Amino acid sequence: MMNSIQRVADLRQQVYETLKARITEGGFDPDTKFQEINLAQELGVSRTPVREALAMLVRDGLLVQATRGFRFPNFTPEEISEVIEIRLLLEPHAVAKLVRETDAGRLFALAGRIHQTLDETGESDAYVEAHRKIRDDIYSHVSNRQLVAAIARYEDFIHFIRINTLRRPDMRRVSVNGMAKLAQAIGTGNEDEARAVMTMLLTQAGEAFKTWAAENAEPRQG
Repeated sequence: MMNSIQRVADLRQQVYETLKARITEGGFDPDTKFQEINLAQELGVSRTPVREALAMLVRDGLLVQATRGFRFPNFTPEEISEVIEIRLLLEPHAVAKLVRETDAGRLFALAGRIHQTLDETGESDAYVEAHRKIRDDIYSHVSNRQLVAAIARYEDFIHFIRINTLRRPDMRRVSVNGMAKLAQAIGTGNEDEARAVMTMLLTQAGEAFKTWAAENAEPRQG
């Protein structure tokens, strides 16, 4: 149950941020129907800011219009392949740039934080959100902020699918092992290995995402 929203000037923004955070944290079932009246009652606000917030989430690509409400979009394997192709061009380069341009002490500390997070979460359900925090930590150290912004453009799209795939223990295991290898490459300052491991992680994620999309290709009833 979400907490009621405090009434301040930009109520729409508060509702938007609350719903977006819960979506990207996996707080809604994939078949959830988002309806203004229900959400307004749960959040303790009028329907107008909820309607505006839902429109913003449609703009972000996190929801689509359905009969009498909104729902999550159905991503096709082709759409996922296109996004993975872009990520394969951007993210291995970004990680290699990070290793190349960051001093050894900061790389060692970053690797230590990644390893600590992996030790704390292991392959439990908590790893799903920890994965995003690890990525945020890594890219916060990349000097080219336009490159980081380009990567972030697809983060919400990917994270919604990532949540659903990382709920599977076998996929969490693969991801955890890959992140440990990435941390090792970062900590030792091995630029080529960091690039290779990120490429491997994205390729594995792409296959998992396409499998998920194929399994969920049946259109939901509006």
